[in-house]
Order: sequence, then C-alpha cells, then structure tokens
Amino acid sequence: MATHNLLGDTMRAIQKTKFIISACLMLLLSACVTTPERPTYADITFQHLAPLRLDVGEIKIVNEYRSPLTAPNVEHELPVKIEDSLRNWVRDRIQVTGNQNAFAVFTIKDASVIEKPLEKKSGLSGLFTTDQSERYEFRVAAEVMVQEVNGNKAIATADSSRIKSVSEDITLNDREMVYFEQTEIMMREFDVQMEKNIRQFLGGFLR
Repeated sequence: MATHNLLGDTMRAIQKTKFIISACLMLLLSACVTTPERPTYADITFQHLAPLRLDVGEIKIVNEYRSPLTAPNVEHELPVKIEDSLRNWVRDRIQVTGNQNAFAVFTIKDASVIEKPLEKKSGLSGLFTTDQSERYEFRVAAEVMVQEVNGNKAIATADSSRIKSVSEDITLNDREMVYFEQTEIMMREFDVQMEKNIRQFLGGFLR
C-alpha cells in the first residue's frame, strides 16, 4: 500500500511539473510574439495641383452614397475613406470666384468597395497552393453641377474604378496597404478625368 501511494504521489508530482513547465513555455512564447504595429496613412490630397477657378459664389458637397456598412461592402474598413478623399478634392481643386449669380454642387454618387470571395483549390493540391482568396472592386463617381440664378446649368461627371485580388495568406496590415494604394490610384485617375470634363463641359464657368 505504501509503495502504491508513493507511486501515485510521484506521478502527480510529475504531472504537476509538466503543467508548470508547459505554462512557463506558453508565457515565454507569448512574450516573444509581438503584434505588428498598425501603420498610419496620410490623407489623399491634391494640394500640389493648380486649382480650377469656377465663376460661382459657393460650392456645396452632397453625398448621395450611403454605405450599408455590411458585407459585401467594406469601404468603411478603409484606412483612408473614399468620401474623405473626395471632399479633399473639392477643397484642393475647386476655387470659387465669389460670383453670387451662380453656385456649384459637388455630388458624390458612389464611394464603394465590394469584397467578393474567390474559389480556392481543394484537396491535396490546395494544401500546397496559396490561392487568391478575395477580389476587391473599388469605385468612385461624382458630378459637378453649376447653376445660374436664371436657371441655366451645366454638369461635368467623372468616375473611376479599380479591381484587385489578394492572396489567402495576406496579413491585416498588408490588406490595409492594398486598400490605401488602390484608393490613391483610383482618386488620381478620378482627378484627371474630372478636370478634363470640367474643362470640356463647364469651360464657360472657368476663370
């Protein structure tokens, strides 16, 4: 009986020692693993470009796009929002002359990003393949309308889009980098198109 008790005590002591060692290892590993610092992103601005001088008293911004804030839309997850970039565009690129006989309205029509899952390989081949797991469809659309007090008006529109897929092993920080880079490229394309169309369709109001 004494031998049996001694053996039991020994086994319990070994199990307790294993538990302590395992706990210490887990604490050591958790201390070594650090969460990557989340990067910050600068606003997308257009201050380096010459302003377009519209012969109006003011320009108003109207946002007709309402994000559903749920899948498949992910524009609310962007580190730099498309809507904010559009507002920066108006601030940096449009300059009003103070003409009280006309006004302008900048209307945001679309500022969306749609996430679409992609089909991945299954079976044994899927274990050794890094697939593209999601595709993101970015889109921006807006219009500038100038209206005179006598009712005459003219409109210029512009839109731009981007499509980008990402791999299944992408990190959160890398995904946000993709969000930012695609938004920036899209907004640069939007700027070029909008300036061209303003000069073409609103040229009579440029000073």
